[in-house]
Amino acid sequence: MSDTVQYVTANDGARLAYEVSGPVSAPVIVLLHGWSGSRKYFSRNIPTLRSACRVYALDLRFHGDSDSPSHGHHVARLAADLNDFLTCLNLERVVVVGTSLGCAVIWSYIELYGEARLKGAVTVDQAPLQNRSHDWQLGSNGCYDSTTLANLQAACRADVANIATGNMGCCCSLPIPDQTAALLHAETLRCSGEALALLMADHTQLDWRPLLPRIRIPFLNCVGGCSGVFPTQGCLYVGEQVPDGCNVLFSRASHWLHIEQPEEFCAAVLGFVANGNDGREKLVVVP
Repeated sequence: MSDTVQYVTANDGARLAYEVSGPVSAPVIVLLHGWSGSRKYFSRNIPTLRSACRVYALDLRFHGDSDSPSHGHHVARLAADLNDFLTCLNLERVVVVGTSLGCAVIWSYIELYGEARLKGAVTVDQAPLQNRSHDWQLGSNGCYDSTTLANLQAACRADVANIATGNMGCCCSLPIPDQTAALLHAETLRCSGEALALLMADHTQLDWRPLLPRIRIPFLNCVGGCSGVFPTQGCLYVGEQVPDGCNVLFSRASHWLHIEQPEEFCAAVLGFVANGNDGREKLVVVP
């Protein structure tokens, strides 16, 4: 990753941190991490992606080096930040890559601001609705109703270390380097437990199912076959519902599949940047 942190200012005055690397004239990728993460959660991906792309890695507000104000604990606010980011840097024909919460930020951005600046989107292991309902039982394994949300919020508020430790247990099924695991743990500890608790309350109840058939850009949906966070079929639903959508099932990986299998993930992303879904099966299985 780049050693230089830069900032843009959102329309409410919050500063958003990012790093950029790769050839200036190359295709543009914007990376959006998940809940309780940071841009450094892509540390195993950026060195490969920047060999062929101009890579922007953004810290969502309440995470990493971005501001953590007392307001704005909504996915729609994070989507507004993404809009401010793309507008401020005048980025166009962007392939936006989101993991977990970052997927919801992409969906909210498309709903609110359209697809004009986007060339395509890649999402990683996120069901379109975390909560369970009368017509949806494929939401989160751990936060799916008012009781489980309250339990998660209590853990956040008691000690963010609870979240950092729990993430490793439910988000990885394959070994990752000790140095990477330590980095991820440290980045989560930088987050405010209160901010994470409030943000999850908004995120978990949002239902993106009606939006998916309306998406027109090429869409690559990566799913962890051993995810400890979501049922596999709940995440595969995303790629099945987007008209120009394809699923890539990482059969041995979990929620952090991009960290567990970085070479395979980067190959899928770079192929998508180059060719969209042309010639790709609707479901590709990565062993």
